[in-house]
Amino acid sequence: MAEGDRRSRLRIGAIPGATPGKWANRWRERFPGVPLQVEYFDDVGLLERVRSGTVDVGYVRLREDAEEGLVDPELFHRVVLYREEPVVCASRDHWVAAAEQSVEWEEIAQEPLLDTADMRTGVTDAQEVAAAERIALEVVASGSGLLVLPNSVARMLSRKDVVIRQVEGLAGYDVGLCWRRDQDDEVIQEFIGVARGRRSGSGRSGLEEQDTQKKPVGKAAGKKPAAKRQAAGKRTSGSRPGTQRKNSPERGPRRGGSGRRRRG
Repeated sequence: MAEGDRRSRLRIGAIPGATPGKWANRWRERFPGVPLQVEYFDDVGLLERVRSGTVDVGYVRLREDAEEGLVDPELFHRVVLYREEPVVCASRDHWVAAAEQSVEWEEIAQEPLLDTADMRTGVTDAQEVAAAERIALEVVASGSGLLVLPNSVARMLSRKDVVIRQVEGLAGYDVGLCWRRDQDDEVIQEFIGVARGRRSGSGRSGLEEQDTQKKPVGKAAGKKPAAKRQAAGKRTSGSRPGTQRKNSPERGPRRGGSGRRRRG
């Protein structure tokens, strides 16, 4: 992007299981002048969408043991945000269901394992996100195999006839954000800062923030502290007009207070 140019909006490509809602809300509060658009896509092909400019910033989820160079550092910036654990999905009738929390990778490595890539035949972009994973889970529910998925994807697609267990001894997934080096600018940098927890008003922003912390002024703001103390003092120094203090009532003698009956 040419120096001095500023994009009029920011397009984010999210993946199944990702939850950018909190970041998006923070962005819209701080920078309402730059609209943020979030769209969901499958993991496969998202890097190409970043390359082609379909999205400005995209989520990228790679296995921890993935080969170096899958994300070309000459073309892309990449920031890893968190690591995600692998889980196995199995039919409720499968022996995996007997495990309370997790199974070892060696225990399931010889089982029939499904590959979502085999389920993508005939799947188009017009279909719902994670269509291949949904098809694979149909096969899992029938008892015809196991499916290893990132934990967030498995939870998102959970169903009553399929159990989910953690897999010990298997590499997890690094989830991060990726964008083109030649498209880097202050808008993208500010979004990366928001995603990484940068606070409002940190002084590192190149954009003008909307001050959402301003307090109302005038009558809506209420009385000043000194006025409040003065008003409180008036209330405690004496009773209100027409009222009497409960602890020390000033009453006259009761009629017939001697206790004797008046004879007629």
